[in-house]
Amino acid sequence: MTSQSISIGFNAIGASATVNKLKSFCEKNKLDDETSFQVCVVAAEAINNIIQHSPKSANDGFIKITFNLDKSGLDLCMVYWSPEFEPPAKATLPDKESLSGRGWPIIQEYMDKISYKHHFGMNTLTLHKQLSIQSAA
Repeated sequence: MTSQSISIGFNAIGASATVNKLKSFCEKNKLDDETSFQVCVVAAEAINNIIQHSPKSANDGFIKITFNLDKSGLDLCMVYWSPEFEPPAKATLPDKESLSGRGWPIIQEYMDKISYKHHFGMNTLTLHKQLSIQSAA
C-alpha cells in the first residue's frame, strides 16, 4: 500500500494544496489522467463542502486527509471535527442556473463507494475509487 497524509486548515489555500499534493501522488503512482482528474475534483468538492458547511467555530480546526492506494483502489479519507452531517443517499444536480449544490452529485458520480462516520464530534469521510488495470499501471 502507498499512503500519504496532509493536514490543512479550513481554508481555500489548504484545499488547493491538497489537490496539488493529490495530483502529484497520482502522477507518482502512474494513475491515468482521467482517474487523476476525477479524484482531484472530488477532493476539492469534498473539502469545499466541509469548509462551507461546518460551523464557524470548527473553522479554527483542521482536516486530516490521507490518500491510500492499494490493489483495491484509491481511498481519500478526510477526518475533521464538526457536528454530524449525513451525506445524501442519492444527490441530484440542482437547477441549471444554480451556482451551488453540485458537489455531492459530482462526488457520487466519480467515486465508487462513500462511507461516513461520526463519533463524538469527529467526522470521517472515506471516498473510494476502484482502479482499472490501465489506471494502476
